[in-house]
Amino acid sequence: MRRELTPRERRGAALIALALVLWAAWWLLVQSWFLDPLSDLQEQADTLRQQEQRYAGALAQRDSLEQQLQAARRDPSSRSSLLPGEDPSAVAADLMQRSLDLVKAHADQGPGCQVTQRMPITPERDSAEPYRQVKVSLTLDCAMEPLVGLLHELEYGQPFLFVDNLSIRRATSAPASGGAGRLQVHLLLRGYLQQATPHKAQPSKAPAAGPETESRQQPDPAEQADLDDQPQPLTPSEEPDA
Repeated sequence: MRRELTPRERRGAALIALALVLWAAWWLLVQSWFLDPLSDLQEQADTLRQQEQRYAGALAQRDSLEQQLQAARRDPSSRSSLLPGEDPSAVAADLMQRSLDLVKAHADQGPGCQVTQRMPITPERDSAEPYRQVKVSLTLDCAMEPLVGLLHELEYGQPFLFVDNLSIRRATSAPASGGAGRLQVHLLLRGYLQQATPHKAQPSKAPAAGPETESRQQPDPAEQADLDDQPQPLTPSEEPDA
């Protein structure tokens, strides 16, 4: 038979049950209805406050950033940071050739480096960006030493190039032990074209009206009086009857 609980045990069980009921009532009536929405509103307010501070800091630096931008535009050396040319397809081809030349410059370092696949890419013009971009996709069979030199030249060389995607994998033919030898590397390079200089058409200027032109347009008063005194020919309706 089950043993009956002592009064002390019954009081303990009742207190535990009361605590569970109070906790459930608190969670249902207070936590879920009031505290959780208030905490969400507080998090949103903190996020908005951080955004406001960030935007206020950006607005405070607007004048200095505009001055730096104008100075960079006036600096002739800044033109060398962009790819020369106006035709995106031609510029992408030139960028691909420049990338191939950089790879060939590091081809003799260590185990070597060579290009296995290459493809120029001309994305559509993005109206949100002030400069049009071109891209080149390269697949390399390259060791670590020439790859480091190649990436260093891409980062610090001019015109400026950006690596949108870099994938490095161990070659399937690499030995199980020892050095990795050559790696399979995929590079996606991005560069920007220089803005084309608009050619403004010069408006044709009409010859200025001088004294001679005005004298030709306005007849002499004496000549005009002589013309008025000369008899005018009669029209058929004005001829006198015979």
